Amino acid sequence: MHIGTDEGPSREREPSEGEPSRQETSAAELAEVLRERLDRLADGATAAVLEQLPSFSDCGQDRAELTATVRQFLRAGIDAVAESRTATTPAETEFARIYGARRAVQGIPSEELTLSFYVALRAVWIGFPWSSARGDFLTTLVGAMERSMLWLQNVVAAVGAGHQQALVGTWLDVSVLGQQLLNFLEDGSAPDADVRTVLDRLDMDSAGRFQAWVAPLPDDGTTGRLLHTRLQQQPGRCAVVHTHGHLVLLSQDTEAVAVENALSEAGAAIVGVGLSRQGAAGARRSLADARGALRAARHRPGVHRYADVWLFALAQDPAAGAEPLFETARATARAQPHLADAVRTFADHGFSIAAAARALHLHANTLTYRLERWRELTGLDCRDYMGLVTSRTAVELA
Repeated sequence: MHIGTDEGPSREREPSEGEPSRQETSAAELAEVLRERLDRLADGATAAVLEQLPSFSDCGQDRAELTATVRQFLRAGIDAVAESRTATTPAETEFARIYGARRAVQGIPSEELTLSFYVALRAVWIGFPWSSARGDFLTTLVGAMERSMLWLQNVVAAVGAGHQQALVGTWLDVSVLGQQLLNFLEDGSAPDADVRTVLDRLDMDSAGRFQAWVAPLPDDGTTGRLLHTRLQQQPGRCAVVHTHGHLVLLSQDTEAVAVENALSEAGAAIVGVGLSRQGAAGARRSLADARGALRAARHRPGVHRYADVWLFALAQDPAAGAEPLFETARATARAQPHLADAVRTFADHGFSIAAAARALHLHANTLTYRLERWRELTGLDCRDYMGLVTSRTAVELA
């Protein structure tokens, strides 16, 4: 069945006053065709968005809910086609703004949010029965595509405005809470219940593990917000604060490499990283670790982890605890004393495999195997300076 006719442009009489024009009639017919196919077109557009834009799946978006939203936008777009208009109505604009704000809270980047509308529109027009369109109707269809693109630009502008407004509002809330948390941690006298309340509002587990990051970085008014937005797209939670010329970040269940990359993109040339520690008290200690690592860096560019510079950090601040560094190694030394003996003897014999093997009455290959086994179990390489120092210390503490 064809849509329209093959007879070319109509030669009928001009419509009288108050009577719909031929273009208006064709637009209304096209809108009716689209409405008949609404569910099918919405399903196809939803599938295209989920397939081409992973962030919509990664944020836990329910497919049925997304399909319903796509259907609502399509219905509004069909109304615009029927009325041959490119401007959005006040109701359409408000709906788009609310939608943009909701997507911002879910952590969907503005670029992908914008792209999703064009992916959906493309899927809609691909799903249209073009081969059935004939004559005047085909001309109307092409014109409708042009107007729908202009209408969509207005929708996307409203969505972007809502997204931006939500980001600023969310960032202000998070920034205030982050500053409050930082004050509590640095002061050390805040009641535990108050600290837990702030952590709960930041969606952080007060009993979980925390890791702190500190970087000298001036506050330009946008860096912290952009960093927070970037890390929202990653698993885990982060609190970001600018204070006294430093960017302070407290992460939970976020991949370290993701934080490092985000800080690098934000322009942080020197970063101090604390140990991953348990609970609110651990968050306070990790923050002290990160500051200690930054001091030990002595303005040298790069990422300076407390785990790598703890000896120098302790020399500057003996009160800074390094106990978590030794937990796994101490447990290994107690459980497998022959490995502890291998570490101790290797360190005490000038880092010589041959000399240490003779002292232990072992073949050199056996000693090498034990040191490698120690590395596998503890993550500490005795051929590395800090790895050996940490290993030797842990063996004595076991």
